Amino acid sequence: MGDSRRLTVAAGMVSRAVNVGVQNGLDRARLLEQTNIDAQLLEDRDNRVSVEAVTRLWQILSLRLPDKVLALEWLAAFQPADIGVLGYVVAQVANVGEALEAVVRYVHLINQGTEAILERSPSLARMTYSFVPGLLATQHVPETALAVQVSYLRGIVDPGFTPSAVHLPHRRTERTPALEAFFGTKLVHGQPRAALEFPVAFLERPIAGADPALAGYLRRQADQMLARMDVSRSVSQETARRLAERLGSGEPSQASIAKLMGMSERTLQRRLSDEGTTFNKLLEDARRSVAIGYLADRNLAAYEVSFLLGYAEPATFFRAFKRWTGQTPQQYRASMA
Repeated sequence: MGDSRRLTVAAGMVSRAVNVGVQNGLDRARLLEQTNIDAQLLEDRDNRVSVEAVTRLWQILSLRLPDKVLALEWLAAFQPADIGVLGYVVAQVANVGEALEAVVRYVHLINQGTEAILERSPSLARMTYSFVPGLLATQHVPETALAVQVSYLRGIVDPGFTPSAVHLPHRRTERTPALEAFFGTKLVHGQPRAALEFPVAFLERPIAGADPALAGYLRRQADQMLARMDVSRSVSQETARRLAERLGSGEPSQASIAKLMGMSERTLQRRLSDEGTTFNKLLEDARRSVAIGYLADRNLAAYEVSFLLGYAEPATFFRAFKRWTGQTPQQYRASMA
């Protein structure tokens, strides 16, 4: 994969994002036209919308609503039904640990462009999310994913739940103070992935009103839905995520990415070839997707975007962007506005 057009997001999540735009004065029909999202798809929360269209939706919302904390706007009207069967599974399992393990297992039912990992140490637990390049670069999608997780745990376990730490991949923004007020803790920016940390003992906290029998039934439903969906964790998909997370540290090498993925450089090259792509193509795709996301942030100058993408010289980025889009970064920003 690397191709976000083949990955999808649950329509309930997309509809909520569209509604955020409409509630803030954007025209619904125009918004759907610009993102190429079929209005009929949003009528059933279980329909699917391409990650490519969803990425563009968040980019437009970011450009048109620069003063809004979109994660909190989205969360204000969030309903468990927005995430379908997963929302109900999480509410019926025995404890927080089982709930987060369900998120890890079924996250593709919500968003195939996202992966989740639950890690435990003797004292801390960490829930980590990684995203395909376009979603990662929106900044708002990682913020929203963490905000939803915290809001959900407050709703079903403890209204006073406060994570020990909140990690975000991007730099500090004007949204940071509002997000810190919501999370109740300082945000740690510039991290490889979006993550929540909290005491490992919190995983044992029971979920009020949980029904193990109903949870079992709902899990079977979720498993059937996964079986009908292409949820293969392809090597190219994982490579694209690893690239997006490391672009700001200079140009990632094939050898370094292979090492992170626990394989030799030759094996990575062969596996990518089997999936019909190459490392250089994925690097180019990641840079293009992330560049477009960064350019939605008008506080970032074009030359800053070039360094965030790992280019040694802004001129190299400008030439690449012109090749990708037929426009300079400045022209692209003007056309999006």
